[in-house]
Amino acid sequence: MPSEGEEREAGGVPASLSRARPPWLEGLVGQILALLTSLGIAVLLGSILIVAYGETPIEVYSSILEASLGTIDGIGYVLAIATPLIFAALAVAVCFKGGMFNIGVEGQYLVAMVTAAWAALELGFLPGPLLVTAVLAAAMLGGMVWAAIPAILKVKTGAHEVVTTIMLNGIAVSLLAWAINFPLRLSERPGGQNVDLRTDQFPDGALIGDIGEFFGVTPGAHLSWLLFLAIAAAVLVWFLIRRMRLGYEARAVGSSPGSARAGGISIGATQLKLFLISGALAGLVGMQQILADKGHLPQNYIVALGFTGIAVAFLGQNNPIGIVFAAILWGILSRGEVALQIQSEVPREFVIILQGILILSVVITYQIAKRRLAARQLQRAGEAGALEDSAAPEESSEPREPAHEGTEAFQPTNERDG
Repeated sequence: MPSEGEEREAGGVPASLSRARPPWLEGLVGQILALLTSLGIAVLLGSILIVAYGETPIEVYSSILEASLGTIDGIGYVLAIATPLIFAALAVAVCFKGGMFNIGVEGQYLVAMVTAAWAALELGFLPGPLLVTAVLAAAMLGGMVWAAIPAILKVKTGAHEVVTTIMLNGIAVSLLAWAINFPLRLSERPGGQNVDLRTDQFPDGALIGDIGEFFGVTPGAHLSWLLFLAIAAAVLVWFLIRRMRLGYEARAVGSSPGSARAGGISIGATQLKLFLISGALAGLVGMQQILADKGHLPQNYIVALGFTGIAVAFLGQNNPIGIVFAAILWGILSRGEVALQIQSEVPREFVIILQGILILSVVITYQIAKRRLAARQLQRAGEAGALEDSAAPEESSEPREPAHEGTEAFQPTNERDG
C-alpha cells in the first residue's frame, strides 16, 4: 500500500501526474463531453414537451432528422441556412474576444446589402470575376463603415457599444428603405402593375454561383460558393485569435483591460480593429440572400440574422470552428420546422423552444466543464510544485562553524593590535 493513501509510481511521481493528458486534449475531451451532455439535456426536456402535446418523441425527432439529413436536398437546405449564420456568429465572436458585445450585426449587414447592391448596379462594366469581387468588397466595406461608428464612439467618448449599436440598427433599417425607394428603386417597372419595392436585377456577373448542382441538390436550396467562403473565414478568424498578435491583444483586453494596459497594449486601437473586422464579417451575412437567391435587393429581406448569429456564437462558445458546427446544428433544427408542420401536431414554436433550451444547457455545461478543468489543472500544478519541493536538497540541520577568515577588518582597532 502506498503511503499517504496516494498511488505513486517509480521515482515517487504521483500517478495522476504521470497519466495527465496534454492540456489541449483534456480541454477538447471536456468540451465534447459538455456538448453531449447539453444535447442530452435538450433532447430530454424536449421529449417532455412532445409528450405533453400527445406525440411520440422518437417520431418527432426522426421527422426532424429525416427532413434535414435524410436526403441530399435536405442537407443542401441545412448548409444554405448555416452559411449566413456562420458569418453573423463570427462577427459577434470577434468582438466577444475583446470583451465587447457587437449587437449591431443586424444593422451592419443591412447597410452592407445597400452598398453591395449599389456596386452590382453601378459597376456592371467590370468582367464577371472582378465584378463579384468588387460587390463582396463593397459589402465588407459597408459593414466596416457602419461598425466604425460605435467603435469610435466607444474609444473616444466611452459610449457603450450595446446602446449605440441598437440605435444604429434602427437607422440602418430606415437607410435601406430610403435606398430602395429613391436612388436604387426599380427603374423598369411594368406599366399598370404593382411591384414590390426592390432594386433592378443585378448583372449575372455579380451573382454567386450555385454549387448544389454539383452534388445533386435542388436549385431551390440556393447552396452557393459562399459556404466555402464562410468556412475559410472561420479558419482565418481562428488563426487571427490564436496565432496573431492582434488575437493575443484581443484576449488580453477581454480578460483584463488593466493588465493589458499595463503590458503596453493600446486598448482603444485593439477595440477599433476588432470592430472593423467584425463589421467586415457582418457585411457578408446578407450576400446569400441578394447574390445567391434573389439576384436583387428586395423590400421583404430576411431579418434577424444578426440576432440569430448571437445565439449561434453562444452555442459555439465563440470558437470559430465550433461556430461552423453550431450553425449547421441550427440549420438542422430550422429545417426541421417544415417536418413538424407536415407530419405532427407539434407547433413550429417547439423548435424555437428547443433551440433556447439547447443554448442554455450548452452555456451551463460548458461553464461547469471549464471550472472542473481549471480546478484539476490547479491541483496538478500543486502536486507538481510539491514534487519539486520534495526533490530539492535539504539544508543541513547541523550548526555551521563561524567563518573567521577575513573578519579582522571588522574588529576594533585595539583588539586587532593586541
